[in-house]
Amino acid sequence: MAWREDAARSLTETFDGAFDSPGVVVGAACVDETGAGTGVSPDDAPADGRFEIGSVTKTMTAALLALLADDGALSLDDEVGRWLSAGPNSGITLRQLATHTSGLPRLAPNMDLSTVDPANPYAGFGFGRAEEGLRQATAAAERPWLYSNFGYHLLGLVLERASGQSYQALVTRRLLEPLAMTCSGVEDAGAGTRLPGHAGGGEVPHWDHPLGAGGVEATVADLGRYAQACLHPPGTPLGAAITAAMAPQIPLANGGRQALAWQVRPDGIRVHDGGTGGFSSAVLVDEGRGRAVAMLVSSGVGYSTALGRAGLLALAG
Repeated sequence: MAWREDAARSLTETFDGAFDSPGVVVGAACVDETGAGTGVSPDDAPADGRFEIGSVTKTMTAALLALLADDGALSLDDEVGRWLSAGPNSGITLRQLATHTSGLPRLAPNMDLSTVDPANPYAGFGFGRAEEGLRQATAAAERPWLYSNFGYHLLGLVLERASGQSYQALVTRRLLEPLAMTCSGVEDAGAGTRLPGHAGGGEVPHWDHPLGAGGVEATVADLGRYAQACLHPPGTPLGAAITAAMAPQIPLANGGRQALAWQVRPDGIRVHDGGTGGFSSAVLVDEGRGRAVAMLVSSGVGYSTALGRAGLLALAG
């Protein structure tokens, strides 16, 4: 059995029985130089089941940012004040937003966690609220590395204004469709069967997402196609943009490096995970071994780290 098929089977079997909710679906796609292998558990789960991929969406936002830069629609070194009403934060650059070095907090200052619905915390917090929060935010001195969902939400709005398209349309037309990710999309775009998310022993509502920071839903096979494009970028402008997004930008304290959205481990493996109220995800790209892994679980109880660790073991064989 080829590595890709054996690894996909092993990854799904690893998590059998690991969840506190009935009906949880686990999926894995493993890619090598010969193609992709996929596995889904349980066996009767719909093959076109769509999962929320959470913050793995950020890697797609980063690719779109690089793509629009190549188009000449914007520059990574544009100040955010060119595109947004930013108040005292106008001098933050798009590159800083994309590398989590803007100094902006993880969440917008006008997002009051004491009043949000924990089952759908971003409900009603769209681009307009995010832009308002940008004017209110106090950026950390000297702009240290600080992971920021808020920053990527703002990037989603920048992409809309620079392209003249909605984020949903942009990601569909410039990334999902060219990669034949036909069962994936944002909100009601794309085909596929929307799976229920799980937490705390039962099903939970889908989130309204901060687009750019999250929002894409994908099937296991489609996320495998994305992982394959990251491992072997096509010879197209999109492929060049994916390559640019994965290029290291700044050093990190752990010995790794920060790319646009992606983190590059000291061993060179690119990683990003994601989590929402009812879903967990991880994508790992190992150029050295010529392998990539994408994992999705319809449970949101903090499984992203476990998926990443399992993916590292699978890459190593």
